[in-house]
Amino acid sequence: MGWSVSRHSEPSRKLILFDKRLRRLRGAVRADEGPAHVSSAAEKVRLAGLAVIKAKLALIREYPQRDPEGRESSKLRDEELRWRSLSTEAIVEEHGKADA
Repeated sequence: MGWSVSRHSEPSRKLILFDKRLRRLRGAVRADEGPAHVSSAAEKVRLAGLAVIKAKLALIREYPQRDPEGRESSKLRDEELRWRSLSTEAIVEEHGKADA
């Protein structure tokens, strides 16, 4: 179960950055930019995704009552491991095309 956060909270700002990075990656793929540009954009998506997870974990540490059983923390750690293990090609494949 998710929880809402203020739009001025750290996770919210990190989500905005993540969305910007996704748009940049999708633009690079659409413009058929070189592999170096696409790979760089994919790495920035990875870092932005990890920043979102880190901010959410920090919020849980600050307000432990939001995740008393630790399920959300566990899911976030699993998602962190997934992001760290993805290759840049996998990131481009998964996130590089805009949803129609």
